[in-house]
Amino acid sequence: MPALRETSGEASQAISTEVAQQAVQWWMTLRGAPASVSARQRAAWQQWRAQSPVHEAAWQRIESVGQQMAGISLPLARATLAGPHAQRRRRSVQLLVALVVTGGSFSLLRQTPTWRAWAADEVAALGEQRRLALPDGGAIVLNTGSALNIRYGSAQRVVQLVRGEILVQTVADAQRRPFMVETALGSVRALGTRFTVRERDAGVSVEVLQGVVMLTPAQAPQATQRLQAGEQGIFTSLQAQSKGALDEAAGAWADGMLVVSRMRLDDFLAELGRYRRGRLGCEPVVAHLLVSGAYPLADTDRVLAALTSALAVEVHFFSRYWVMVRPQK
Repeated sequence: MPALRETSGEASQAISTEVAQQAVQWWMTLRGAPASVSARQRAAWQQWRAQSPVHEAAWQRIESVGQQMAGISLPLARATLAGPHAQRRRRSVQLLVALVVTGGSFSLLRQTPTWRAWAADEVAALGEQRRLALPDGGAIVLNTGSALNIRYGSAQRVVQLVRGEILVQTVADAQRRPFMVETALGSVRALGTRFTVRERDAGVSVEVLQGVVMLTPAQAPQATQRLQAGEQGIFTSLQAQSKGALDEAAGAWADGMLVVSRMRLDDFLAELGRYRRGRLGCEPVVAHLLVSGAYPLADTDRVLAALTSALAVEVHFFSRYWVMVRPQK
């Protein structure tokens, strides 16, 4: 595959994810259905390019990426240049953005979490929850923005969590193969159970709803931690530990609900923000306010509206993708 060629000026530009997203959206608009693009849209595109050298550099990169894809058989090329399926288009946009940010290197891209998530066996888009049947009769629910691979063999049953959060319901296996959830930091072995696994900044958290699991850090296999039903824990690549009893609402997200009790508003908005696109936050003066209740994840705008009834706050929509909660005037 020919390498992407950049001019010296373009190569010196550091392109942010936000600008890359804008370039990709313009490219897909102009290339998807050229005949339907109005003169006004083309003028806006040219104006965007002229606003900044970084914008122009981002455009040159997406143009070069498009030329490369025209001569290869990657699923990315097929998904981007053909077919309107919404989920496939969203995943294609994510990869194109990563290519623009990394300078268009497919070899570098394959080493990134973005590529691994896009190439995963099963993916849940932002705001989506998917239910899957496993080959042995078990089941998995993928939470928003999650991805996994399913690797069943003659000796074991493995689910690789590539990104995000899952809820697993295991079943007894006629071949007596162990069931494992593998992550970048270690593994979770299930002993006839129902549990959740979630990637977090501090490590991988596990909540056991039924049965028993064993947590094993990748770099310290001797430092295992056993968790029973009603317990939760967390592990890194070096250690695993119990974090005590589960919250009563553990796993409620799998039923489409966000259930909280006296959660800080800033933490609540961070959790709700996992289910919608764009920026969602609050001003520091209201961050400490406490939120309780059960909220439907399928309609985050409705949840935000409910906050104004429960708390002395106002919700300001600067755009569909930039929302800020402020004190009530």
